Amino acid sequence: MPTLADIATMIRLPVLTSLSCMSVPRLAACLSPSSLVSSGSFHQVRFHRTDYDGPGKYDERETGSMLGSHDHSHNHGHTQHPRRDHLGEENSGESLEEKINLRNLLESRYKRRSGSYDHRGYTVGIGGPVGSGKTALTLSLCRALRGKIPMGVVTNDIFTQEDAEFLVRNNALDKGRIMPVETGGCPHAAIREDVSANLGALEMLTRRIYREEGVESQPPLLLCESGGDNLAANFSSELADYTIYVIDVAGGDKVPRKGGPGITQSDLLVINKIDLADAVGASLEVMERDARKMRKRGRGRIMVDNDSESGPTVFASVKNGTGVDDIISHILKGFHDAHNTVKSSK
Repeated sequence: MPTLADIATMIRLPVLTSLSCMSVPRLAACLSPSSLVSSGSFHQVRFHRTDYDGPGKYDERETGSMLGSHDHSHNHGHTQHPRRDHLGEENSGESLEEKINLRNLLESRYKRRSGSYDHRGYTVGIGGPVGSGKTALTLSLCRALRGKIPMGVVTNDIFTQEDAEFLVRNNALDKGRIMPVETGGCPHAAIREDVSANLGALEMLTRRIYREEGVESQPPLLLCESGGDNLAANFSSELADYTIYVIDVAGGDKVPRKGGPGITQSDLLVINKIDLADAVGASLEVMERDARKMRKRGRGRIMVDNDSESGPTVFASVKNGTGVDDIISHILKGFHDAHNTVKSSK
């Protein structure tokens, strides 16, 4: 049976999931006023809190800044917000179980998309702890897929643009296709509780790509790399259409069995730096066994089905190219399945 914390995470209760786990200084960092600037190197987006209910409309200006608003009362139906799937007042009389079931229904990525990737391209979220190899994977994916699919990248760092600058130095994509987001003290909140800054950056990149590639271009593939965080961080389904969680063997073979939503619920788990396993005394067999067990347990999300299939896991050494082709195959399958589903729904 899921715990109360599990249920709170699944339906995104803000007090239980985003406040109770934070220290006062960390919470203050999350709630700091927004700062939207255009630096000399990039259009820079700094994370800001909005109404918990989520982002509103975005206005791209010449400076590349984005303004969000969602300040009206919620006495209306949600057909006016096709990208939102929050629970409104009309559901206020429902039981918790009914709300959870409704949340599961509304989590459908294709339904939430309303049959279109025109506003925001197909988004792959790449998460994982600091140093696990997220940026190296992003670089490898860009090098392998650029020229084949229109692409863009959004990176998240706490107070710098380090990852975006690394990608530019290594010619991952054209500079205009890489956009950094500075999250402040809560990198996990920028991909989960309040995704507005990342959504705005992804939408801006989508418009830019369609202008450059032509409106008849296939939907772009967007990579959103999270800031390094702990095992409890994972992408909101409102932000990412496909999620990859990257861990590495340097933390020891115990990491997969520690669980956390990134390990149990991501679409693809990548266990990186397998070439270092012997040096750190990590057993890949143990990691494979535990990953299969934990991901099988997490696939049902609310009601665990012990007979359900475990999610895929790829063992990789991204820096050496090992496993990258398998990762790309999983991404492209999700990308093409989503694109075909959208086309068939029109």
